Amino acid sequence: MKISKAVITSAGFGTRFLPITKTIQKEMLPILNRPLVDYVVEDCIKAGITDIIFIISEHNSQLVHFYRENKRLYEYLKRMNKLDQYESVSHLHTQANYTFIKQDDSETYGTATPVKLAKEQLKDEEAFLVFMGDDFIFNADGSSETKRMIETFTQSNAAGLATCIERPKSILHKYGIAKIKEKNHFTYLSGLVEKPAPGSAPSNLANISKYIFTPAIFEIIEKQTVNPGSGELYITDSITQLAQQAPVVIHTPAGEYLDGGYVLGWLKANLMVARSQPELARELQELITELFPSN
Repeated sequence: MKISKAVITSAGFGTRFLPITKTIQKEMLPILNRPLVDYVVEDCIKAGITDIIFIISEHNSQLVHFYRENKRLYEYLKRMNKLDQYESVSHLHTQANYTFIKQDDSETYGTATPVKLAKEQLKDEEAFLVFMGDDFIFNADGSSETKRMIETFTQSNAAGLATCIERPKSILHKYGIAKIKEKNHFTYLSGLVEKPAPGSAPSNLANISKYIFTPAIFEIIEKQTVNPGSGELYITDSITQLAQQAPVVIHTPAGEYLDGGYVLGWLKANLMVARSQPELARELQELITELFPSN
């Protein structure tokens, strides 16, 4: 099966990062010298994804500008004899076909809405990927976790895929936890329990919202009602329903899950990526030793 399209959601308000997200989109916050969302895009490109569909808020233009050619910058660097600096951005607008879909403020809020909005671009695909724009799987060896997701999905002959990571028992109540079943060397999803009470989690596998779907998911979303507790349309409710109808395989990533959606997670993501770059890692270690001297 050939999977060539991915949806990346970037339409939230980023309230956990206020006040900076009043003007800067959360997904555009830097991990070293690149925006957070670009690590998601890079992993897709490495896996052979050719079309990326961004779901953005109607007020967000930063992401659009980042993935378009900047002729003004090119001409400036050319005049200054610094065209070598343009190499770091010259590929951004050509590495994939980008579509930007604006999510109106009047749309029902929730994680299923961006998938619903991309239906016209995806309804004829065999399958497609769905990612959030504020977290990513980091492989220090440069390999693609997206590629591994596709391999798991293809080899299992599943109708959907959810990516989950193991978490300690003490914090399972903070996550959506997978109900699982084993079959033919694969782990399958039978349901999700959102933030289970301590000691009642059905497994230690936490959902991290990285999916593969077939177009069958659209019918489920269209018939789905909003979550009574929040009034939002959740993709976790959609995939739970899908799992009652067809096999949904669980993918456990080889890389490190980095969540840039909150301040401490964003800081950790910066440190983890910096640690993978030898020269920067040495300077970082010296800085940490200076800032946090051992007694």
